[in-house]
Amino acid sequence: MNDTKKRQLNIPWKLIFNIAVISLTLFLVGFFVFSEGGFIDLVKSISSGDMDFSPVWIVMAVFVHFLNIALDATIIHLFIRENTPGVKPKVAFITSMVGQFFCAVTPSATGGQPMQILSMSRMGVKPSNGTSALIQKFLVWQFTLTIYCIISVSFGFSFIMDKLDPTMWTLTIIGFSAQVVMIVVLMLASFCKGLTIKVVDSLFKLLGKLHILKNVEEKINNINDSLTNFHENNKQLNNNKHLVIKVYVITIVQMTAYFLVPFCIARAFNINCNIFEMLFAQSYVSMVSSLMPLPGGSGAAEYSFSVFFGAYFTAETMKTAILLWRTITYYGTIAVTMPFAQLHKKEPALPENADTANDVKNKE
Repeated sequence: MNDTKKRQLNIPWKLIFNIAVISLTLFLVGFFVFSEGGFIDLVKSISSGDMDFSPVWIVMAVFVHFLNIALDATIIHLFIRENTPGVKPKVAFITSMVGQFFCAVTPSATGGQPMQILSMSRMGVKPSNGTSALIQKFLVWQFTLTIYCIISVSFGFSFIMDKLDPTMWTLTIIGFSAQVVMIVVLMLASFCKGLTIKVVDSLFKLLGKLHILKNVEEKINNINDSLTNFHENNKQLNNNKHLVIKVYVITIVQMTAYFLVPFCIARAFNINCNIFEMLFAQSYVSMVSSLMPLPGGSGAAEYSFSVFFGAYFTAETMKTAILLWRTITYYGTIAVTMPFAQLHKKEPALPENADTANDVKNKE
């Protein structure tokens, strides 16, 4: 009897969660396509000549988004080859595609980096080196995004805040604060190894006492090894000023390209808009939607877009603008990167005669 009850209580929460997310996504797509003022109504308006529409700007929106992905692969390659000399460029390309897919389909983008590390390891890159490269890349991205948001707050605060209700205003402040906290944590991990290890040790031991975490000592040792490896590679990175400047410049261009998608969509509707205000608005959308623990920030992304870009898109164009934006930056990305989601056969990422970074260091 007890065994029967246990089997009955064994609810597949993961399956239920996935079904709920897919249902929400299908509902949102259907809403933006079939509801009044949605995509179908827009097509009718364009066909009848009642509305001007420039498809070339949609092509431009697709272009800048794929430029963002291409630059992502470029940055990954720059970081990987620092600790894995001779690594093939296609490793960075595949790694970027894997990351784009799993970030899109997992809650809060949590599946991206683990799957990237696994993918790189199957192509010959040591997991420790892959982890270090991705953490460095994440640090650069977060630092750049934080600076971007600070600039947005400094120059676009009044423009944005005048359009927000108290709830969205609060979420925006929380999103901005989360970015600042994240960069502080990453900076501590980068430059205060001893303090970071002590904090991690204390936290893991506490979780162990609360029976939340198992194999505490093993996990502590693994984290400490990763932190040590990251700290050493980070010191090497900081000594390479040319690389630091290069990756930050590329990241700024990458982030700007991603943020330009709404501007291109607005221009497709022949809407006159300030490009800098559009960039600021998209940075706020990214901050707020990142707070939603659902794949792609579903729901929060669409709502925050409607709020922050409400001054530009009319009731007749807003739903289609959201659908185009999500199709290009989210649904389309999933479709394009899906072929890379399946783990490929193991193959060497390095030429047979290539030395690892440690081998080069030992030879010297």
